[in-house]
Amino acid sequence: GIMLDDISNYTMLYRVQAVKRDGSLHKGMEGFAEEHHIVQVPLAVITEWEEIRCPQKEIYVVENPSIFAMICGKDEEIKKSYMCMNGQPRLAGLVVLDLLAKAGNRIYYAGDLDPEGLLIAQKLSRYYKGEFHYWHMEVSDYEKCRSGEEISSKRMKILERISDERLKPVVKEIEKYGTAGYQEMLIDEEIYFGGE
Repeated sequence: GIMLDDISNYTMLYRVQAVKRDGSLHKGMEGFAEEHHIVQVPLAVITEWEEIRCPQKEIYVVENPSIFAMICGKDEEIKKSYMCMNGQPRLAGLVVLDLLAKAGNRIYYAGDLDPEGLLIAQKLSRYYKGEFHYWHMEVSDYEKCRSGEEISSKRMKILERISDERLKPVVKEIEKYGTAGYQEMLIDEEIYFGGE
């Protein structure tokens, strides 16, 4: 009956309301939202929640902690909810997605434009039981954030597993140039702060 890895398995959230099983709001999450602070929430706490509510019923999910910190830091102007998956999704992140779906939230997800990043994005899109949009994962975004880092042939084979039609155009571009695109390079242009 011991929950495995219930403390180190966590996710990072910003400006969300957590509803507990008794219908009351989680006071700690309310406090972090009021203070405009990021909070790292362990799985042990998340499992006590019934659903997660967000302003405008939408949340912006990023893979990269640096991007998460930067966009949350700009939130005085934007006032949106954010979540950080921090690489490969952990159980805590998937439970949060379930709670977000239960409350009818739309998700906008941004990840790196490389084989692994696209595969994670596709998996999350298939997993989420609600409205899911890719965010800053278009060909135009790849053109802005393309690096000089060549992708090995072994990694390029991962692209064969991308079947989501929404991601196919950027897959073709990655195959054409053979280099990765990183979301951090989009932050420099501050395109994240212009909405969707």
